[in-house]
Order: sequence, then C-alpha cells, then structure tokens
Amino acid sequence: MKNINIVLAADNNYAQHACVAIVSILKNTLYRKDVNFFILSDSINNINKDKIKTTVVNFGARINFINIYDDMFDHVYISGHISKAAYFRLLIDEFLPLEVTKVIYLDVDLLVCKDIMKLWNYDMKTMPVAAVNDYGIISSSRLCKQKEQVIGLQVGKPYFNSGVLVLDLQQWREKKYGKMVVDLIRKQKFPHHDQDVLNKIFMDKWVELPLEWNVIPPVFNLFMKVLLNNKLREKAVNARCDPAILHFAGRYKPWEFVKTVGFNDKYYEYLSLSEFANVEMPQPSNNMDGKSIFRQQIRFKLASLWSRILQ
Repeated sequence: MKNINIVLAADNNYAQHACVAIVSILKNTLYRKDVNFFILSDSINNINKDKIKTTVVNFGARINFINIYDDMFDHVYISGHISKAAYFRLLIDEFLPLEVTKVIYLDVDLLVCKDIMKLWNYDMKTMPVAAVNDYGIISSSRLCKQKEQVIGLQVGKPYFNSGVLVLDLQQWREKKYGKMVVDLIRKQKFPHHDQDVLNKIFMDKWVELPLEWNVIPPVFNLFMKVLLNNKLREKAVNARCDPAILHFAGRYKPWEFVKTVGFNDKYYEYLSLSEFANVEMPQPSNNMDGKSIFRQQIRFKLASLWSRILQ
C-alpha cells in the first residue's frame, strides 16, 4: 500500500475547517485508501477529534492526531488570522514518525478540487520543497522591495506561498532545516511570518509547482496588479478557470458568509458531507470590519468577465 501523507495543523477553532479541507481531498481522489492524514493538533477537543476521525473513516482513509504541547511557539509573532498552529509545519520532520519521508502540507482554509495524487507525484527534482509562486507578492512592487529588504530576495525572483507545500522530510532531517527556520523566527519578526523565513532559508532550493495548485485571492479575483502584469496574466487566468486548490488566504474566509455561488458554495457542499454538517452557519469572525459579501460578489463577476475576455 502506497501512503499519500498529508499534514494539516489546526487549533480547536479551526477543527471544522480542517475537516472540510479533508473532505474536499477525499471527494476528489481515486485512491482514498492510500491517503494517510496527520493532524498537528493545538488543543483540539475530543468531540471535534471524533468528528474528524469519523469523517475520514467513512471515506475509507486513515488519520493520526499528533498533539503539540511544546512551548517553543509560545512567543512567536502572530497577527490577524495567523495563529500559533501556523508554525507547526516548521517542525513536521520532528513531529512525524521517521518512516514518513515525504508529505504534502496544506493550510486548512483551502479546498482541493483535483486528485491529490497528481500533486503527490509531481517531480521535485531533488529539492527539499515544492511550492507555488505567490502572485500576490510578486505582482506588487512594494512587496517585492520589502522582501528584498527583509529576506534578501532579489526583485524579480519567485517567492512561494507556504499554504501548499510538498516536503522531502529526509532532506529536512539530514540538514536540520526545521531547526534553522525556528531559530530564525525566534530572533526576528517577519511581515509574512513563517512564510518569509521559509523563503529565506529555501531561496534557490525549491521547485515551482503549477499555479493551479494554490489559487489564492489575487489570482481567483484577478486583481489588477496581476492582470496588468504581462508575465503573470495568462497563467493566472488559466489557473482561475481550472483550479486544483482554492486557497482562501487573507481576510475573506468562506465560513464567515452565507452560501454564495462562485465564492463559498463548494465549502458548504463539502461541509455537508462531514460530521460538522449540522453546525450553525455562517460563522463570522471577531473582526468583520470592511468585509462585504456584496464586494466579494462584484470581484467574482469582474474576474469572470476578464477570464472570458482573455481566454
């Protein structure tokens, strides 16, 4: 039996969303029995663990919970929707059993729309990390300059989003990459948290995945800074029209709003197939200032229009 090892990290507040992400994976793969989930748990309670486990077992896959009690992340820089659990991926090589030598790491605010086996089989070209170029960063001259100042990344070079990663854990263990990243985080605050540190450590040591495997809002909504970039526009339009992973990075989360076609209807669909199906929805966050489903609908309609024009 071939294991497709998938790692997610969540606290109790995000247990439901981790489960929805898991359902999206299992609904879209032909080889559910080969999928092996590891949940890095920051105090997920037993009720929610049971819901996630039952959901996974009902689909014929396997799951392991790894409780993270270590206090090494107590003083890391967190802000907005970034919680301590976001840093757990940095020590995956230590948290997981030694026999696990390769994993896919996924944030929990995303939906997988294609067979995860395709991502698992992507050629990593002997690199320790495979990831997707972050069009939200590289399409912004301001942020490109920021990355040059903060992590030394030359303007014009790619910068990856850390929400979808394929990791060669054998190399991570041999070269102690996790410890390198954690040590750097302890010394300095970075604007984009651990993502900045990962890009600093793995500069020129990662292979780029196709954009479809991490479609973030600047791509899904076809922000003007992406549309006006001749080098990014075509790939962005194609990825938006045929995404493999929809990643709700940033402030707008699908569970915060009523079901809306084109924005979060897929989240509601996968939620209905989980043991969290009967939870009260929507679930607005503590900070909804400036967020508007109407604004999101306008963005979606404009992006759809541009897609039809440019395809």
